Amino acid sequence: MMPTSVRTRLMLAYAGLILLGFAGLALLAGRQIAQGATEDFQQSLEAEAALIARSLREPVEHVAEGEEPRSTVETAVAEYAAQQDRRITLLDPAGRAWLDSSGSLPTGSQSAQPEVAAALNGRVTHDIRADEQGTQTVYAAAPITEDGDILSIVRLSAPLTTTQALVAQRWLVLAAGVGGLTLLALLASLWLAASFTRPLRQLRHSALQLAGGNLAHRADVTRRDEFGELGQTFNHMAAQLQALLEEQRAFASNASHELRTPLTTIRLRSEALREGTLDEATARQYVAEIDDEVARLGYLVNDLILLSRLDAGRAELGTEPVDVARVARGLLRGFETRIAAKGLAVSFDAPAELPAVAANPGHVQVVLQNLLDNAVKYGEENGRVAWHFAAADGQLHVTLTNSGPGIASEDLPRLFERFYRADKARTRTVAGTGLGLALTRSIVQLYHGRIEIDSPPGAGTRVQLWWPLLQN
Repeated sequence: MMPTSVRTRLMLAYAGLILLGFAGLALLAGRQIAQGATEDFQQSLEAEAALIARSLREPVEHVAEGEEPRSTVETAVAEYAAQQDRRITLLDPAGRAWLDSSGSLPTGSQSAQPEVAAALNGRVTHDIRADEQGTQTVYAAAPITEDGDILSIVRLSAPLTTTQALVAQRWLVLAAGVGGLTLLALLASLWLAASFTRPLRQLRHSALQLAGGNLAHRADVTRRDEFGELGQTFNHMAAQLQALLEEQRAFASNASHELRTPLTTIRLRSEALREGTLDEATARQYVAEIDDEVARLGYLVNDLILLSRLDAGRAELGTEPVDVARVARGLLRGFETRIAAKGLAVSFDAPAELPAVAANPGHVQVVLQNLLDNAVKYGEENGRVAWHFAAADGQLHVTLTNSGPGIASEDLPRLFERFYRADKARTRTVAGTGLGLALTRSIVQLYHGRIEIDSPPGAGTRVQLWWPLLQN
């Protein structure tokens, strides 16, 4: 039996429009998510191939000249493959495989494969095709060169299902969000159906604009009754959807902010080791620091999407014991050049037996690096930076202060907003993405910690961090 109630017919009609609108937005966002995740994975595989090629240049050269045994390269390749969860194959300049982390060498010349052909021409690229078992796989290759000559080719491969799982996870988050918003819209339609049809037509027009891709469109809200409130709610929903899509696009452009410091540290330490002027103890220390940075690079791709996963409640807690003071000391060594350039006096105070915290080491490094980066970046010339670590009441208490102009009181409540910059005139000349503090707070809250910033104008800035200690 067809419904005869005007309210019911209006409610069902409006519900249909809402569902269609959100379905269109979900499809649009879903395509962007799938495309973005696949492109990010392909680019990260290319970057990993190039990084491993640079790291293996010296070992491969020494093996080729008979200065070191082949096992040196085999060990390095096995470590990289285990760290990155990738299959790594080394090819000679003729495209024939001479080492494979899986233990199974591809037969015949691989020079006809697009990624290998590009690497033989000095370029880094990727290709997607089925592997020997018929699994769709992403391949990326980079050349190992010496004075312009190709010594070998590094090829990385990983199944495309790696990105498919990530896309499926994002689809679930998107479906849940759209479902929740749709439910709210259906409830609101009960109020709309009881009143005049003019506000319905206005909101229908706004919904169609939004579904058509005009995310900047907002409903014209002038009433002060329930229709006005509904219009404001619709506009708030549209603003949140627009902000969500813009944040997803901004992650790619902000990747350089997260990658710059570890890549610079690796380059500087590698150059120092290549010069061969370091004593044995310092050389071992530099190699250890390079290993730490290379391992952390494996986490950075996930860190870039960490905010969205935290918002969805799907980020996993790390449970490894982490020596926070050791991580901080390593960061200070990486910041030595910047600290010296500003003439900063740095004090570091940590107990010899500081208890560990349970966390993902990459999460701890991101938090401390963001805080130290801000302390150095916004500290005054020839000023002071003080880093203090203590443990009390089951919490690790970290205090980082600098001397400088401080932060205006009206800016303090907004410091943790994504991409917010307190001193816009000054930050035009200061590197950064405006994402660091937002990511820092989200990570700290993930581990049930808290972070506070106070900064009296003209008296510098103090950041306090509380992080639960590892429970025995």
